Amino acid sequence: MPKDISSLARRLAPVALTLGALLAGLTRGFGFALLVLAGGALLLLIALVWGSVQSLTGEAELSLDEALGLGAPTAQEEQKRAVLRALKDLEYERGVGKVSEEDYAELKARYRAEAKRLLESVDEGLEPARARAEQLLAARLRASAERPEAATAAPSADPTAPHERGAGRPCASCATPNDADALFCKKCGARLELG
Repeated sequence: MPKDISSLARRLAPVALTLGALLAGLTRGFGFALLVLAGGALLLLIALVWGSVQSLTGEAELSLDEALGLGAPTAQEEQKRAVLRALKDLEYERGVGKVSEEDYAELKARYRAEAKRLLESVDEGLEPARARAEQLLAARLRASAERPEAATAAPSADPTAPHERGAGRPCASCATPNDADALFCKKCGARLELG
């Protein structure tokens, strides 16, 4: 079934099911309408499961949400989580007095070395994705720099310079320049004179 027909059928299926149950309820009674609703819901569920199986086997395209849902952690990530959990458990056991300070120091050093190795390994696995992200970012920055509206955009304000709109409202107590709409001084908190 083509993709656009399939999506239209998915959208119309609940409406058709409701109309069918309503018609069955009017002609055969409330019990039969519930039976039609239950049967239709079961068929919709089977269709959803079948679509999931097709996407797992590669027979159907994956949407972004489905792809993210299928992203299971790697063995290295699972090992990293286990080591970090072990470090947390070790801290707890030391806190309640189950582990001596010498054993704690030895085990902590071992777990930390293993965690560092696993983190470096995970980072190496992410290097191709990081390089691709940097390429996309560089291309996007080049494209935004080439657009004419990027050149006419307002320059970023210097955070150390006083605001132009507030340069004319100094505080009577400390002479700090404040914004034009400020009611209190941003340095000393004194109430500013209206005017």
